[in-house]
Amino acid sequence: MSKSITDLLQTGTQVLLQQIKLIRKEVVMTPRNEKFRLFTMHGVVQPPIGDEERIRNGLYMAGSLNLALARRFTRKIRLAAYEMPLATNTKSGNRIDLFGYDKDHNPYIIELKTGDARDEIPEVIAQINRYESMLIPILNDVEKAIKEQLFLDEFKLTRDIKKIVLAPANYYTKHVWEPYKNEEILLCYLRKDKDVDALAEKVNGEEGVTVYVYNKPGK
Repeated sequence: MSKSITDLLQTGTQVLLQQIKLIRKEVVMTPRNEKFRLFTMHGVVQPPIGDEERIRNGLYMAGSLNLALARRFTRKIRLAAYEMPLATNTKSGNRIDLFGYDKDHNPYIIELKTGDARDEIPEVIAQINRYESMLIPILNDVEKAIKEQLFLDEFKLTRDIKKIVLAPANYYTKHVWEPYKNEEILLCYLRKDKDVDALAEKVNGEEGVTVYVYNKPGK
């Protein structure tokens, strides 16, 4: 067997072993059943201007998102957590950027991107779908944590998980999104005139932050 073929086989074996390691890592990942960091601030409160974390924290401190689904109709999403851990291993990739729920108690997974983010839409869709698969088995625990933290007698989330990609409008000018408009994920944006580094400061009372939808349901 020639050296070049042997090298190729060795490289292929190494790649395969790495993939197996990643799969095993996913399989043995332990789902989280407590300490979801609900209704609290944690980490750096005011990250540097321009960072995704600054947009995330600003939205969270604003309290809610107003999802503009039609000209005169919005759906309010109460934001309950940011960087919400889904597994006992809290490394990046096991945390939801923003988690919330609406008046019907539908849960929302919200994945944030900055205007300069390089992630293509298919990558982000795959990421959110993975978060959904991780969230489903622990929804009972999330419900329990919300009920206890808000001192509610009863609280029940639906199993109709909603998924959102949220980014400044200029993110979508750099990434092709039209082929994915029929996915079960809303592609949402903050208007170009929105100061994404000072979102909380611009909100009064329970106003929340309005976000707009490219692929509105039914269109």
